[in-house]
Amino acid sequence: MIAVTLFAGALLFAVSMIFIPSGFKKAVWVTIGLVLTVGSIALMILNYNQYFGMKKVTVTHEYPLISSVTAKQPVLLYHQIGTKNERVYLYRTNPLQRRLERTNPVQGPVQVTQNTAHNQLKVSKTYRVYRNEELRLLFSVGVANHKYVMTQWHFSLKPGWQLVSTK
Repeated sequence: MIAVTLFAGALLFAVSMIFIPSGFKKAVWVTIGLVLTVGSIALMILNYNQYFGMKKVTVTHEYPLISSVTAKQPVLLYHQIGTKNERVYLYRTNPLQRRLERTNPVQGPVQVTQNTAHNQLKVSKTYRVYRNEELRLLFSVGVANHKYVMTQWHFSLKPGWQLVSTK
């Protein structure tokens, strides 16, 4: 819809500059066409850069946490990446699960809390959605609705759990 407004403003500006004789009427129509064109461009730029008309929605799921390996003590494995404090955690949420799932530090932060009442993994995924149907209709050409932003992992570990490096 914003593209249609941009095209209509540019067309109105061009037609009024060429075909309307000089005078007050011409100045009004040229101004309206120019405001529509510049306003549409500004709204498109705001939508692409600042996600104008969108809000963040977070969906949170909680899973029971199972030891990464079968051992005497429950273990949560991690793999150190680089020299920073960035880690990839390897975990299971189902005892029948054979392959370990992993966190991705590029997608979002990981938080580990020890000595809690129960073992659990809380995964929060954040998306951008349009605030209402009118804004979705206006900007639907630019940025898709329900756009993925980031994922946050929060591990809660009972006493006795160990964090073990894979190296």
